[in-house]
Amino acid sequence: AVRSSATAEDLPEASFAGQQETYLNIRGDHDLLKACKDCYASLFTDRAIIYRSHQGFEHMDVALSIGVQQMVRSDRGSAGVAFTIDTETGFPDVILINGSWGLGENVVQGNVTPDEYLVHKPTLDEEG
Repeated sequence: AVRSSATAEDLPEASFAGQQETYLNIRGDHDLLKACKDCYASLFTDRAIIYRSHQGFEHMDVALSIGVQQMVRSDRGSAGVAFTIDTETGFPDVILINGSWGLGENVVQGNVTPDEYLVHKPTLDEEG
């Protein structure tokens, strides 16, 4: 999988999450290089440009990196994301975990509502 991560993805006043393309099930060096280039280029799709314009962001002020990940069997597991604070309140003593059966792309696209877990960090330090 080739995925993007932008500097302005999750801001209090704007969310750029899901704006750039993700490419799944890539095979071979040629296809991997093409997916990487296309992922970078997705920073300049009509949708991304319009969203930045409406949010008042300069187009060249948003940096983008990509990650290459090995695909796993989505029929045998789940995908998720963890945040080291509560993303809505900023409370620092919890880990917020969102997860869903199958590919994480279903969560990003809004096709499913993920399960949500809050882990109390101080409790992790307790013995027993």
